[in-house]
This record gives sequence, C-alpha cells and structure tokens, in this order.
Amino acid sequence: MGAKYAVQLIVPAEAGSARLARLVAAGVAADANFTLDDTEDLRVAVSELVALLVEGAEKTDEHLTLTYQRSEDAVEVSGERLMPSGAAGGSDDGSTPDDLALEILRVVVDQHRYEHDESGRHFHLVKRARASA
Repeated sequence: MGAKYAVQLIVPAEAGSARLARLVAAGVAADANFTLDDTEDLRVAVSELVALLVEGAEKTDEHLTLTYQRSEDAVEVSGERLMPSGAAGGSDDGSTPDDLALEILRVVVDQHRYEHDESGRHFHLVKRARASA
C-alpha cells in the first residue's frame, strides 16, 4: 500500500471524458487511503481542470492525457491536451480559468497549476490526505 505508482489515462477531448477521469481519481484516492471528503475534493478538482482542457476542442482526433501518481499520503494529477499540428495556440482563447473555478481549486486541493501556450493546455494538482481525527 505504501508504494508509489502512476496510472495514465488517454481519453477523447470531450466533456464526457471528465466522468472517466473522476472515476480513476477516486480509485487512486482510495488506494492512498483518502477519506470520502478528500476523495470528493480530488474528484471535483479533476472535473474542473478536465473541463478547462476540453473547452474549445473541435477536432475528433484530439485527446487528453492524464497521469495520476499516488504516494503514501498524496495524489498528484497532471493533464494535457496538445494542440494539433498547425493549430494556432497561445492566444487568449477563453481557456483562462474564471474566478469561481480558481476559488473552487483553492478550497479543494493543496496545489494547482493551469497553463495554456502554443503547445496546448496543461494542468498539475496535488491533493494531500488530511490527518485522521
């Protein structure tokens, strides 16, 4: 149970993929002995960030790559949607998180980062298990 491991998920860049991303997050959180509240916080954060990755995806061949890493007391999730070759990126295409999304992330995870540039969209989050009472 204490070993660190990673799980990688590759899904289509569409809104429905958030459901599968949340399921994997919950499974990894269970392996990290997260409480139900911690698990739900992680699911919410993954959902918010996956929504940012898929926003504006129009091509059916676009996909998201999500990597979940579990350690003894934390789960880290990284995700990306790379821009198709020849696509314009890096402009303000509406992919900047709004204030509500940022506030939700501040509340539910310990660390988070979201970026978009000419190569695509990327996020990383860290959720640590709270100490049991």
